[in-house]
Amino acid sequence: MTTQEARELVKSPMWQMVRDRFLATGDFAVYPSGDLRRLEYLDPATRKMVSLWMEAIAKADDWKKIVDGARVRELKERYPGIYPDVFRYQAYFAKYKDSPGCEDAVKLLLKLKFPEAYEICCC
Repeated sequence: MTTQEARELVKSPMWQMVRDRFLATGDFAVYPSGDLRRLEYLDPATRKMVSLWMEAIAKADDWKKIVDGARVRELKERYPGIYPDVFRYQAYFAKYKDSPGCEDAVKLLLKLKFPEAYEICCC
């Protein structure tokens, strides 16, 4: 990292996230724009929600077949704010059906559901 790049980093909003991650882990890493390792800069709650959404997208086809009330309540409890909303987003991820956790699918999810995280990770 050059001196100029370091100055730009310290001036940017990314600095607080990089600094906080360094203080928590002892690992100083600045990932380039578009690198999904930038997800590490996000707070744990956001990372968990992204993970749950990706899991839900992968399972949505199977979930459409569930009609048992107890199972539906269980899914709503395990995936709050995700189930049954995941069905509205399923069409966007149809082309990633064979690889639901691929980088492009994660970026699309961030763009649709987590615009602040998208800005951090992809811009």
